Amino acid sequence: MLKLIYLANRKPGFSFDEFVRRWRMHGAIGMAQPLWRHALSYVQSEPIFPAAIAGATEAYDAIATFTVSDSLFSDMTEEDVAGTRIMADDELETFSGPIASVSLWVNEESIKAGPLGGYSAYLFLSEVNAARATAEQAKDASNLIRVTLNTADEAMGDGNTLPYRAIIELSAASIPDLSDAVSHLVPAADLTVVTRNAVLWDRLD
Repeated sequence: MLKLIYLANRKPGFSFDEFVRRWRMHGAIGMAQPLWRHALSYVQSEPIFPAAIAGATEAYDAIATFTVSDSLFSDMTEEDVAGTRIMADDELETFSGPIASVSLWVNEESIKAGPLGGYSAYLFLSEVNAARATAEQAKDASNLIRVTLNTADEAMGDGNTLPYRAIIELSAASIPDLSDAVSHLVPAADLTVVTRNAVLWDRLD
């Protein structure tokens, strides 16, 4: 299983609501490509403004997680390559720049299993051991429905362009539940983004 996470901003000229509509369209274009046969999950996470938890940033407009089967790169056809070009062109109509410049390929580790969706705090850290300790600390919080530790897949080399080595996903059913569970963990992170999650594709089960 391969997993990509990106942290992006909207194309200048869009209001946030306009951007979210355009982002959904971008996702629909992706799901129409032949390459989508490899997709396992796709979640668009919209940052909440104003920031719903003290210490969280308001500097970004989008986080997405995209999980695919290991056959993504080994089973590429000419149609798949054409589809990646379509998506790259559409990124420039949606975001402030190419997604490849704001991405991290990761290895996913479930610390506390649970469904996708709800609300999340994404904690970005530059140190993997600190991230693991923070994720382990969070797993016993009863009001968190999901805790996932994502660590940079070093095999992807130059494909990793975000300046972080780990991203923790902490998810709850409501903002109050999320805030209660993670507020004390935010200082451990280099960057925190609080989001509302839209699950557009889920074949992980």
